[in-house]
Amino acid sequence: MPFRFLLFAFVLIGYFAKAQSIENEVAIRDIIESVAENLPDDYDMTELIEVLTRLKKHPINLGKTTPEELKTLVFLSPLQISNFFKHIKENGSLADVLELQTIDGFDVKTVQNLLPFVTLNSATEYEKFRFKNIFTIGDNDLIVRYAQTLQTQKGFTDLPGNRYLGSPERFQTRYRYHYGTIISASITLDKDAGEKFIGKPFDFFSGNIALFKLGKIKKLVVGDYTLQFGQGLTMWSGFAFGKGPDIVSIAKKDLGLRPYTSTNEYSFLRGASATINLFKNIDLTPFLSFRNLDASQDLDADGNLVQSTINQTGLHRTPTEISNKNSLKQNVYGAIIQYSKNELAFGAIAYQSKYGNSFITQTALYDKFSFTGKQLTNIGAFYNYTYKNIYLFGEAGKSLKSGFAYLNGALISLTPIISASITHRNYAKNYHNFFNQGLAEASEAVNERGLFTGLNITPNKKWMFSIYGDYFQFPWLKFRIDAPSDGYEILSQAI
Repeated sequence: MPFRFLLFAFVLIGYFAKAQSIENEVAIRDIIESVAENLPDDYDMTELIEVLTRLKKHPINLGKTTPEELKTLVFLSPLQISNFFKHIKENGSLADVLELQTIDGFDVKTVQNLLPFVTLNSATEYEKFRFKNIFTIGDNDLIVRYAQTLQTQKGFTDLPGNRYLGSPERFQTRYRYHYGTIISASITLDKDAGEKFIGKPFDFFSGNIALFKLGKIKKLVVGDYTLQFGQGLTMWSGFAFGKGPDIVSIAKKDLGLRPYTSTNEYSFLRGASATINLFKNIDLTPFLSFRNLDASQDLDADGNLVQSTINQTGLHRTPTEISNKNSLKQNVYGAIIQYSKNELAFGAIAYQSKYGNSFITQTALYDKFSFTGKQLTNIGAFYNYTYKNIYLFGEAGKSLKSGFAYLNGALISLTPIISASITHRNYAKNYHNFFNQGLAEASEAVNERGLFTGLNITPNKKWMFSIYGDYFQFPWLKFRIDAPSDGYEILSQAI
């Protein structure tokens, strides 16, 4: 009991430390609500809240910003970001933030969302790094969360021989440090309900140190990180937007190399990576990752350990889940090279994944074309180009010795209040990739063809009307579907 009381005290401290004005909370809440339907069910919403909270305290300087910095604002589309820099190129720096209203594609609602997070002020002392100020000017955030379901869950009483071995509390601690946009550091500790607390109080540990703007080295991250490039077909770790009422979210905003700050225990890389400016418009991002994954393993006919799938839940509550923990070694290494100038950007990706044990196919017929072996090499190429009021984007990916996948699409600003989107995709049934989060009806971009179209209409800051249609085909069998199949989805919404 004293220990639980201590946890409760930490929770109160965490909430008081994060106390903000009502105005700030309302602005962030409205944005979260507007994008929530486009996020996956297991998206760690606190990560997005922390980003927006930090940007309210230290707004983006529109006079010195970059496309990558604006991509952190989830409500801005790639076409809007491209139009912003086109406006700056043609008309010079903004004289006032309200000038945003004159940029193509910036409707009233977008400008209203943007104003709390941007400024035209010149650099402050906060942005000018001095080693003596590293502990006095930087931002320190500590969050402690405690949760428990009051009713006894079935996993603690039922399931003979495979019941939950831990305690019912969920406990999470996060520490974040930021010195402007120059230095960041983070530590995340997490225990899920049903996991053991005694002996090793936290089941999941994550952390990193990141440095930015070091001359030719634009970013350097040591520890846990994510890579988000292109449209998610070849290399995309962390979370990604999917289909949703806001049709412009179909075009992914690739943020490149980022420090990892979520509590999701699967979707990240662990090691080191850097983004290096080779020439004026060419960046190289090499990366290395060494980590262990959860996998259900068995012995083959020769007595070797094998597995057919990777466990992605991050839960270690039962004897089976605990025995599967960190049982599969994964080493990943490769590089991304990218060219970006004005309205055009394109790049190429190549990397190899090596695993400690071999993958085998399951006995079910739908699993016939799954990946087998210990080693997988992936290559891909991606592009985006803005022509007047049209943003074109796409990516192609290939798993060597197996399938091919590609996606192409366009965002079109028809009028200041109407936007349209169209995207075509084609993913082979034997396309193999462990870092694949391309647009798809299924859980991963494989064994699928489809065509997506949609419209957004924003007549004023209070209303938005959305409609989309998506037709998809599955050329090969799927789980519980014993023949090639197809379907369609239509959604309309007024908010």
